[in-house]
Amino acid sequence: MKTKIRRLTYAAICCCIMGVSSLNAQIIDDGNRLGITLSDGTQVILFGEAHSLSDRKSKKYRALPVNLRLAQTPEGYPEFLFLKYITEEKEADGGIGGALLHMLMHWGLTPAQRTELETILKNGEQGAKPGSKYLGAMDVKPDGEKSMKIISATLGDDKLARSVVQSFSAPVLEGGRAAVASSLSPHGAQLLAATFEKDMAITDLSVELSYMYTTRVPAAKGKVFVNWSKMKSHIERDSAEYEKHTSKKGRGGILGGIATLLVGRKTVVDSVSYDEARSVVDEMFEREYIKIDWDETVADERVTKVREAFFEFFLNKMTESSESADLAPPTQREKEAMPNIKYGRKYTFNRSYIEKSMQRGTETYRLDLRLAMEKPFTVTGNLASWYDGVKDNEKCVASVMLNDKFFQHRDINFILDNEAKELLEKGEANYATVSIKKERDSGNDFNDAITIDHEYLKEKGLKAAITYARGEDTNSDTYKYRTQWSTRGGHVYPKNPEWIEGDWQGVTLAPPIVPRTIEFEADLEELEAIKVARATLQVRYSKFGSEVEQNIPITVSKGESLVEKTIFTDRETQGYAYRYVLTHKELGKMVLPWEVKINDDYVYASIPQELKDEDPDYMDMAVKAGEVLLKPGNDGKVTKAAEILDKFKDVLKVVKTDNESK
Repeated sequence: MKTKIRRLTYAAICCCIMGVSSLNAQIIDDGNRLGITLSDGTQVILFGEAHSLSDRKSKKYRALPVNLRLAQTPEGYPEFLFLKYITEEKEADGGIGGALLHMLMHWGLTPAQRTELETILKNGEQGAKPGSKYLGAMDVKPDGEKSMKIISATLGDDKLARSVVQSFSAPVLEGGRAAVASSLSPHGAQLLAATFEKDMAITDLSVELSYMYTTRVPAAKGKVFVNWSKMKSHIERDSAEYEKHTSKKGRGGILGGIATLLVGRKTVVDSVSYDEARSVVDEMFEREYIKIDWDETVADERVTKVREAFFEFFLNKMTESSESADLAPPTQREKEAMPNIKYGRKYTFNRSYIEKSMQRGTETYRLDLRLAMEKPFTVTGNLASWYDGVKDNEKCVASVMLNDKFFQHRDINFILDNEAKELLEKGEANYATVSIKKERDSGNDFNDAITIDHEYLKEKGLKAAITYARGEDTNSDTYKYRTQWSTRGGHVYPKNPEWIEGDWQGVTLAPPIVPRTIEFEADLEELEAIKVARATLQVRYSKFGSEVEQNIPITVSKGESLVEKTIFTDRETQGYAYRYVLTHKELGKMVLPWEVKINDDYVYASIPQELKDEDPDYMDMAVKAGEVLLKPGNDGKVTKAAEILDKFKDVLKVVKTDNESK
């Protein structure tokens, strides 16, 4: 069995508990504590500086973090913003509403508070010795990685608070800033505002900063003897008895957690509360596994403080602590050990440390110097104590209607009329492309385009929209647009469309061609009488600026005297040209002269009297015309040489374009 004696010099014990980095830490005397109340009600906790190897009380004091409040700009404005906002549009139409909360906080005495505190200490008031001095804030460090905590039911609900952004590390320097920001939903904004705008005792937003500070226990001479071997024997004996009588996975008793960790199957023991972990150390003292002997009689309260210090010392060595997820309140014993703790913590036994200690056998600590250790401290503030100072400040609390024209978007709507829909559905056009331009008085002009085809109609219907962002454009002029259609064969019409002034209310897109349903009727008995087997109505019209031909036949043998055919003519054309092509049973094709129809889509096959009388000259002319009858192209276009509409252009008002066939 090995025995290890440790002399707890100042540096050694600091290294043991806090690590080498704490050697240069500011140490204060835990037994030299003052509580000062300033005239504004602020309570300041002060500790005197520690003197090495001496019980003498210092008159030089430092304060724990105090007076958590809103920070201020150099001009003196509170760094706090609560901005409610809404748009003209409803949420269903793309509008938004809610509030922005943003605030910066810091801690420390104001100049006036510091002056008052220095006067109280100098005059020896409220328990201070005359001539005492205030040296400033105490050195502290954040307690954990998330030493700043936001306590708010509103900000903790993701339906009420869309986002929350905060500093996680509490500021350690007096005047250092910490930030909290949140984007609140409309309900979250109203709920949070109700807690601080309606004179409530407390608001639903508190900020807690958690720190650790280094303190020194009172001086005392003695030694602490730790008998790890004896404790190990106790655990092994209990474990053997346990294996004999039970098959449970866990071991009971005060030391059951350690036993399970060391000799049980589990490699990790579930976390325990502070009271449960503290009970293990208490049991070690009661069974004299840990024993404190004094070299001299110490009759004052220092004995209890040293004992409590070693309780915490061994608890820190034997366990690892972390925040409890359920934010349960601390127990009474936990509050006595850490007076400013707000929520209980959870503890897990440190297997590595306990195993190594049991291998040592025994340890002896000599209490030749005071013991330095870290203690937790929290400072908490609630928005209720800060809001009164900002609620009437328009720079801090305001509302805004989000209607800045810079962010305005306008939809430029195009509606296809039913004729355009029919055009695309029947394949008379492949698609229509609408181009937009809007001149801005600054920056780049707005240019965009949209293409509408049959698939677009099936998915999105007759309405197409282009969105225009106004930005810094103050030009009141409307936009301009032009439309170009893709026709059969991959041609576009017109090739160079004109720009047209638009309307913010919307534009109806009418196609450049319109449907006409031609009705062609004949007297079948009359045709039979003159030996005509088929009468064909040959129609010439302008489509997309080109001359196109369509043939509408009536076959006598079918017994149908009336037929219909839909053609598409240029919108501005008033009519069409037509002629009869008669298929004679003996003479073949006979072609009659061209005629015109103006705004009339019904044609009756009037047979000339010359044909009825079988006039040889007329019959010969018709037959010869039939001999040079030309067929149009697959798209119905006729050749330049075969065009005839120019003869009737003054009547039909046919307008030629650069799109005509060459």
